[in-house]
Amino acid sequence: MNVQILPTAEQKDQQDYLAARESTQQELLVYAAKTSGRSVIQIMRDYKAMAASHSRLNLVEYVRHGLFDADRHDAEARALFISNDRHWDMTHTCNNQGWSTVAEDKMLAETMLKAGGVPVPETVAVIDKSARVYPGVRKITTAEELKELVTFELGDGLFGKIVDGMVSFGAFRIDHADATHLTCAGQDPVTYATFMENVVADNAYVVQRKLSNHPDIAKYCSSIATVRMVNLLKDDGVYVPMAVIKLPQGNNIADAFWRPGNLASEVDVATGRIKTIAQRADPVVAFMDDHPEQSGLMGMTLPHWDQVIEINAKAASLFGPIRYQSTDIAITPTGPVVVELNYGGGFDLPQYASGRGMLTPEVRSFFEGFGYDFDATQKKVGLMGRLLNR
Repeated sequence: MNVQILPTAEQKDQQDYLAARESTQQELLVYAAKTSGRSVIQIMRDYKAMAASHSRLNLVEYVRHGLFDADRHDAEARALFISNDRHWDMTHTCNNQGWSTVAEDKMLAETMLKAGGVPVPETVAVIDKSARVYPGVRKITTAEELKELVTFELGDGLFGKIVDGMVSFGAFRIDHADATHLTCAGQDPVTYATFMENVVADNAYVVQRKLSNHPDIAKYCSSIATVRMVNLLKDDGVYVPMAVIKLPQGNNIADAFWRPGNLASEVDVATGRIKTIAQRADPVVAFMDDHPEQSGLMGMTLPHWDQVIEINAKAASLFGPIRYQSTDIAITPTGPVVVELNYGGGFDLPQYASGRGMLTPEVRSFFEGFGYDFDATQKKVGLMGRLLNR
């Protein structure tokens, strides 16, 4: 008898991510040539020049940023783009790598943030079949324990994410439950045992109460949105060269830009005003004049922006040895909440959302100050170096 092995929630998201991301080289070159009116040979020559420069852009990035369009970016603007493939080398150059687990393990990070007086989502439990203990937090190891948790704690919904996960792979939101089944957003009802086997599998999940968007933001997204603050910790304080708000659309429960239909907007760091509205339109990023269904997004000022700046600086400083980092901050009706703090943060999201490169003289100088050589031969990067499109 053949036994069908179903992918876990994390594996399914990984498959969807790669399906949404990849195009063949031929498809990319033909698209760029047709769109720009240049020959494939001209496009290939131009791309290879950028790939050999300090930017080290791969072909997907070159096309998605529209760099084949000579009318869209002049030489100075093109030089500001940097490949996400350089992310880990640059991050490790300036960061204390011993702190990576403190930031990327969501329970350790939550402990640090709470101790520092930073508002975080309310954690109700951790689902973990391993021997690890979580002081002060309820631990779920069986289907029966999960049923008891959901029965008494469901409320308006529960959101789960992998404790050491990235780019929202495997995330779930439990919306309904009864004595035998629970229902996650966008999924059919499953038994508690099936959920533990096929969704949780061998991963550890932190389970939190579902957050709600501030009313000014709620009309523009389908679930919780977060502001990505790109943080460079200098000796004299926190410098934020770019900020982006990620807005989930349709049936998406997470705001990662790779999820089809989601929007991302550059936010003016000084004022909190939305400057762009971007959406994946493979193989490029499309920019819109306003939200496709609800006008008023372009140019709006995000609520509680002064508090966002204040809370971001407090959270970033608690993780001071991580000199290049990013925070994801939800803006709720009662104020900002730090959802995650990241060891580093992909270069692709800020560049996709803004339509411009993030390697400004200030940013370049920051990394060079730690000895990073932008002209050195690129080192090989692993898969996760390409999976930072949060």
